[in-house]
This record gives sequence, structure tokens and C-alpha cells, in this order.
Amino acid sequence: MRLGARSDWPAWATLLGICALGCGISSEPAPRPAHPGSRIAATDSDESVTSPSADTVATPKQHRDPVAATTAVPEQTSTLEKGLANLNPDDDEVVGPPEVIADCEPRLQAAGVTYRPAHLPIVRKQWFVCGSPQVVEYIEGPEHIRYRTHPLVTCQLALALAHFERVLNRSAKELLGAQVVSVTQGGTYSCRSMARFRMVSEHSYANAIDLYAFGLSDARTLSVLEHFGAPKNAATTPEGRFLRTLAQRLFDENVFSVVVTRFFDELHRDHIHVDMAHYRTDGSR
Repeated sequence: MRLGARSDWPAWATLLGICALGCGISSEPAPRPAHPGSRIAATDSDESVTSPSADTVATPKQHRDPVAATTAVPEQTSTLEKGLANLNPDDDEVVGPPEVIADCEPRLQAAGVTYRPAHLPIVRKQWFVCGSPQVVEYIEGPEHIRYRTHPLVTCQLALALAHFERVLNRSAKELLGAQVVSVTQGGTYSCRSMARFRMVSEHSYANAIDLYAFGLSDARTLSVLEHFGAPKNAATTPEGRFLRTLAQRLFDENVFSVVVTRFFDELHRDHIHVDMAHYRTDGSR
């Protein structure tokens, strides 16, 4: 299914409107449900947590109760593969930290991930909660790529990063003739809502990561800001083609639920935002 006209959106999303304000540490799209291959033509950025204003749209019907979320986090029972994008359209409006994966540690070990157990308490912030019941410090993945710095992520995102590393190096070898040896990331956890939306950033759960630059085995450094290029122009350099191809593959191969680049808006001119939200958004093209 490809979302086009605004009438395709859920009623609550249509009411929200369009916003392109840049606040907080990073930005990400408003959680408008989408399906594989779809793209949405507007965005919203995160802002520090504040009490909702009088004109804030009500939360979706499936919004999790903040108190319940702190005391009862069900084990993930979805038939969807853990560690890949959420392809289920029925839970697009569910808001809250990811479900616990009961066999998280064996899965991480099988994926070749080196990690440290971590703790990110679930806390109440105004009308929503932040934190996650299951997080790890991601030290190294199957491709032995260094992260600057080690990201604190949910188990779901940690498993996704293992897939990401394989796609990353496959693309680098194909398009650049080199391997990626380091990733500069701009943070994963930040407790905040989105600007002009009574919706929660996936960063609030450490369920998102912003990718700024990639170091190669031949000593080159690829910067999203410097090499991605203006969306109105075709990529003319190997670096630009790599960054654009990578972003598209991360969405098309279901590595992440959400992939947002400069094609989505100028708030993402210096980084690629990816996360494991329940909904899907393709901002890669």
C-alpha cells in the first residue's frame, strides 16, 4: 500500500497537520502510519517535554496508559521477526516502549553482538512515559564497527543494528570499494515529545539512533552533511550515491521501521534518523 492523499491517513493524523520546527537534540517524523514502500511528505521535530497546550490534538485511541506501562510490560508475542521493521499495520498507533524480548541475550549473542546489560528506568513525564524495560550498551556488532560513542539502545534496536552493519558494509564494498570501520552517531536516548504533537519520540525509549558520519577502511570519512547532497539534484559522487542507496536499503530491506533523510526535510540535512517504531515511514527518497 502506498500512502498518497491525506485522506489515506488515520483521522487523528489528518487532524494533526504539518509542522517543520527544529527543536531539541534531533528531529524525526510525526508518527503517521505507513506501510512498506510508502513515503510521507511532511515532518515534525522533537522538543523538550512540556505540558500540552490547549490546542494539542488528543492522543490516539491505542495510547498506552503511562502508569500501566511502568508496571506491566508484556513479552513480545508478535509473529513478526524480532529485530526487524514492524510490518504490522494494526499496531501503528500504539505508543510506548518496545515489548520485552524474552530471549534477548541469546539472540544478541547469535547475531554476533558484543554488549553490556544496562538500565533505563521507566519514568513518568507529564502525559507519557520515557525509558525502556530492556536496554543494552551496544559495544560491537558482527562487522566489528566502532561506534562513537557506544549507543544505549533497546534490545529490538540492538538486533536491528546487527542487520544494519551487514547492509552498511555490503553497500560500502559495492559502491565505495571499502569497508566501514566506524560510525559517528548523535545519540539514542532523550526523553522528549515531538513539536506540536502530543506524540512521543522513539528517542524517549532509546529506540532510535541518528547517524552522522561513517569512517572507511581507506581513511575516508563520509559526512551526511557534506556528501548527501541536495535532494533536488541527483547524486554525482560515489559518497552521495552510497549514502542515498544505504538509506533506501535500510527501509526497503526492513532493517528499520523508520528511515528519514534530507529527502524528508532540511532538519535531516546532517544526519539519517532511523528507529524501530510500530509505524513505518519512508523518508529515504
